[in-house]
Amino acid sequence: MNHTTLKSLLLAALTLSAAHLAANGVTNKTFLMPRAQGVNLPMHATSFYDVVHRETHTGVGATTALTGFWQQSANGQEQGKYFLADGTSTIDVSPSAANNALALPGSSLDLGTMLHVFDRATDVAGSTLVSLDPRQEVYGLRLDYHHSLDRLLSGLYLGAAMPVVTVSNNPRLRVSDDAGHADQLTRFFAGTYSSHAPHNAQAALRTGKIAGKRTESGVADIDVMLGYTFLDKAKYHATCGLAVTMPMGNKATGDWLFEPIVGNGQHWGLGADLSASARLWECDEQSILVSLVMKYRYLFENNQRRVLGLTGGNQVGESNLAQYQLLGQNSPTARNVALIPAANVLAMKCDVTPGSLLDANLGLTYRRGSFSVDLGYNMYFREAESLTVKDSLASGLAIANAAFDTSTPFDVTHNSDVVTDSGGTDPILSLNNIDSTAALTPSQFTNALYGGAGYTFKNFDGPVMLGLGAKYEWANNNSALDQWGAWLKLGVGF
Repeated sequence: MNHTTLKSLLLAALTLSAAHLAANGVTNKTFLMPRAQGVNLPMHATSFYDVVHRETHTGVGATTALTGFWQQSANGQEQGKYFLADGTSTIDVSPSAANNALALPGSSLDLGTMLHVFDRATDVAGSTLVSLDPRQEVYGLRLDYHHSLDRLLSGLYLGAAMPVVTVSNNPRLRVSDDAGHADQLTRFFAGTYSSHAPHNAQAALRTGKIAGKRTESGVADIDVMLGYTFLDKAKYHATCGLAVTMPMGNKATGDWLFEPIVGNGQHWGLGADLSASARLWECDEQSILVSLVMKYRYLFENNQRRVLGLTGGNQVGESNLAQYQLLGQNSPTARNVALIPAANVLAMKCDVTPGSLLDANLGLTYRRGSFSVDLGYNMYFREAESLTVKDSLASGLAIANAAFDTSTPFDVTHNSDVVTDSGGTDPILSLNNIDSTAALTPSQFTNALYGGAGYTFKNFDGPVMLGLGAKYEWANNNSALDQWGAWLKLGVGF
């Protein structure tokens, strides 16, 4: 590889990073797909290639590394804004004295659209606030494997990676008020509140629930790559290959807000890997190398269940947290029918396509004998998801007026029963009112700085490597997580 080619690769990586302008934060979302736990080039690359590209090729030409790691998200208030409304991590849901009003001025939502339990004539005093400060914690073991296939074809090799992880997501919900409804609203979000009161009957929330820490464990996908070393010189090294990602984790069910996902959501992936390195300086046992590693995957469609939102459409005004508003089913002759949280019917089967994903490292490695130090920059990009709704919406549903008396029949032709706009248009919900974008993760772009140190013991039949590393990752908006990460690594060549 000549200097011009190497400079072009480095310039391409920097251009991709610089060209992506910071986007505004998003809000009023029902689903977030964070970066998959196995997509982590800083963890994979640090120290590992000291053993892979060792000068002595004895044994069968295989290298394996076992890495224990931990990572935790930071700045959870940004994800609070993502899931709540009006671009804030604390929203006001104070009840309105006006029976047909959606919210007090400055409020994001009217408490009465979620809790059908209080008398507005006496219970309008005081404020009710809902806050989210989500946090994700991940720990696990990652297995990396590299096997030379020179006996079949000089330069050919096989690579694989398999992380086994535990993912814990906690929305860290807090409800506070001075009107006595905090406990009821907390239980409503947790799906443990229902009412059979004659005038205020409502069913429990079944999907999109918000409560405490949820944990999932498993294999976060298996990545397999068949590569070819097309340049293997003393000062330059370059490889390329085709790769397949085999889904092994879980996928979205819609049961919980900020549900933990192991892996990439059960999407098959197909792509390519490219790596290149060059020795910039060498003196005695010391050297400095620059490297560029890029992994591209296209993630294909699969089916999931996600909680969708509602647009303003022909309903009154707001679509804020629409999945938590209470709906009535048109039944002009039936009495004592409980109102339904919208999420119970908005959790629908969908075909979701994530599309393209790019993970890229630009790093420097200093080596002195058997000791190495890595410093670098990592860029991660995932394009916005696309979604097709596969379910249909039940007929005769409309947003219930907060003052509706459930001991009487729910009739969508009665303006006093439903929420309508000022023009009095048809209040019945249809697919035109479905907001599928609420359930889609927007494009993600993150930057990370990482560092690592390793030592390779070369006095064994096969070299043994010990390494450690850490990184900090920050996102350009709140559709991706800011997070810390650290790892310890043991590698063996044989």
